[in-house]
Amino acid sequence: MSKRLVLLGLVGLLALLAGFVILTPVQAVTAVKFGGIWFVAAAMTGLAGFGWRTWRGWRAERDPVGTMSTRERWWAALVIGGATVFLHVHEPHGYKIVADEVVLSSTAMQIHKHAEGAMVLRAHEFAGNFVPLNTRVDKRPLTFPFLLSLVHDLTGYRVENVYWLNGALTVALAGLLFLIGRRLGGFSGGAIAVGWICTVPLVAQNATGAGFELLNMVMILLTVWLGMLYAEQPDNGDRLGAFLMAGILLAQVRYESALFILPVGVVVLYGWWRLRRPFVPVGLLLTPLLLLPIPWQQNVFKLSEESWQLTDIEGATSPFGLQYFYDNVGHAMNFFLSFDGLQPNAWMLGVLGPLAVGFLLLLMVKRWRSTLRERPAEAVFYLSMLGLLLHALLMLSYFWGRWDDPVIRRLSLPTHLLLVLALVHVWTQSTKGRLLGWVMAGLIATQLIGWSLPVMSRQPYNAENFAARTVNWLEQIAKRETAAGRRVLAIDPAADMMWFLHDQAAISPRIMVQRLDQFIYHYERRTFDEVYVIQRLNVDLATGIKTVSADHDLGPGVELELITEGVFAPYYIIRVSRVTAIDPAVLRKWSEEDAVVLERDPTVRTVVVPVYDSALDDWMRNLP
Repeated sequence: MSKRLVLLGLVGLLALLAGFVILTPVQAVTAVKFGGIWFVAAAMTGLAGFGWRTWRGWRAERDPVGTMSTRERWWAALVIGGATVFLHVHEPHGYKIVADEVVLSSTAMQIHKHAEGAMVLRAHEFAGNFVPLNTRVDKRPLTFPFLLSLVHDLTGYRVENVYWLNGALTVALAGLLFLIGRRLGGFSGGAIAVGWICTVPLVAQNATGAGFELLNMVMILLTVWLGMLYAEQPDNGDRLGAFLMAGILLAQVRYESALFILPVGVVVLYGWWRLRRPFVPVGLLLTPLLLLPIPWQQNVFKLSEESWQLTDIEGATSPFGLQYFYDNVGHAMNFFLSFDGLQPNAWMLGVLGPLAVGFLLLLMVKRWRSTLRERPAEAVFYLSMLGLLLHALLMLSYFWGRWDDPVIRRLSLPTHLLLVLALVHVWTQSTKGRLLGWVMAGLIATQLIGWSLPVMSRQPYNAENFAARTVNWLEQIAKRETAAGRRVLAIDPAADMMWFLHDQAAISPRIMVQRLDQFIYHYERRTFDEVYVIQRLNVDLATGIKTVSADHDLGPGVELELITEGVFAPYYIIRVSRVTAIDPAVLRKWSEEDAVVLERDPTVRTVVVPVYDSALDDWMRNLP
């Protein structure tokens, strides 16, 4: 066994050298592009194999904690199924955070069609095939895109597959919450854990979106659950393998999820401490190499500092720092304790959850010795909660960690798991657990009926996300053109990547200016059935006059015919026009003299915050 431990150390050293030393940044990013998906595939295969063997062994042992009667299984299915349906019926399925979700779908499409872990930046149809001409490795890890690509592989490529995937992940989220809650407090503990998570509109928003937040929550819970099973039998190679594979995949769902490698490692050491010896099965000696995509992909930030998006927040000088913590705590309190319905929160959970975390820490301090020796599953639960607490502190030290920001709220989702599980555990430690269980059920019902459901019905948090509403609206046009078999070139300043998902070409106005001769060449040869221009309009609410935004204006050399306008707010209007004619000479002169604003690489904020001036007040007062 000592030889295996030495070998594991050597493999770990090799992984460190290969991850941080041997490859240059360009080589590392290239390795992610062409090899990253195979590392994820290996970890998923390992999780499936070890997980299946763990499940079979656990069922065969008839663990009294895990065994449920037939009646209880039916009730559990009702709780899990009901929660899944509830989280999906109150919101339309569509893009919610376009900066992430369109990129993830693009990467999944490229993996499915070309086995390449990269997003598509430029693509055109050639001889009946839609061909990517320029791709780039994104900063977002590959686990979610790879999982989505498997759905494409099994069912055929459809953009909507991402919503089916997140639907399945919703079942997994509710199921794992029920299992862990049941482990902590019996059937009622599982049901209450599921009930509390359903009170959070933010969960429903992400369940019906196209992002990776739900997968991140599922992998956190799966890692916790498998860790609890492993701690009870630390000499079981299947349980250790399943736990490690889950931790490896969790570390590659979101950027900051690599933090969870630390608690996973501590749990493994705890298992060795219980055995009084290290336990390293032969099949797990190469596991450190499965983490290589994490350091490799970090080179994306070295090659392009803009990937951190520091310019999006005024005064930000570094991605993480304690200088952001104080303000971010205020924003977090504004999110959790908002009572006006403008935040997708559950304020009762925001009040009770932190109190429960405080009591949970007291319980840990009070009985950590006896827990480590006598209750291994509970010890792993405590270590996992410390990991989630550490994650929350990290996110509150993030330069963009403002949890009341419409784009950033989703970063609080792992902390919601911490609050829910802490609340369930602290409640189960009370001598009046049965009475408190009914109180909990009443609080959940009150939160749902009194606040959460009305907020989910109004969805003010979606209404203010104009970028997502714009992309979802434009997607209907892209779908219509694709269904009609028409070849379109969309000149779109913000959502050009969305068109690629539907096999339609797109460029930004900035790229059009940079490649103006090429644009003129293909326009004159009628390569495209239609050339559409998407423009943001500025509106003078006092006069009602609409003008095209300066960084969307293509100048006098392009004649446009209005097709439709999307009015998302009095001050936010998107226009779609058809190019009917161009004057190459005028267009070239304009690009040389007047198109300076288009040469900038604009930062497109996901949300446009309106200025409530007197003109808007007049507009609202004069509504008929």
